[in-house]
Amino acid sequence: KRHNYVRKVAETAVSLFIANDKPNVTGLILAGSADFKSELSGSDMFDPRLQTKVLKLVDVSYGGENGFNQAIELSQECLANVKFIQEKKLIGKYFDEISQDTGKVLFRSRRHNEGTRYGSCRNSDCLGKP
Repeated sequence: KRHNYVRKVAETAVSLFIANDKPNVTGLILAGSADFKSELSGSDMFDPRLQTKVLKLVDVSYGGENGFNQAIELSQECLANVKFIQEKKLIGKYFDEISQDTGKVLFRSRRHNEGTRYGSCRNSDCLGKP
């Protein structure tokens, strides 16, 4: 039974993460509450092209969305360049500036547009004197 499940997950991983005969991801994090992630990553059934993309194995306490969020939290060092983590840090910096009342936050879209046009800020990273 377990062997069939490993095979099914390995096949699903190929269908999701291999395109045009090569991986379409830069990295994979395998997460779960038992040894299945280790069994999968070490299995001959797990595609070698994906085995090279495994960044980390993570033990999580929850399933579903809570487990997914816990896996992200426990893998932040591996995910440092992922846009989600970068945006989370940017939003944190934004709220820090607001809470410290530094005067470095632009609220008006006109000023934001002017800031990006004249190079005083990039995209949504627009922290500067109004």
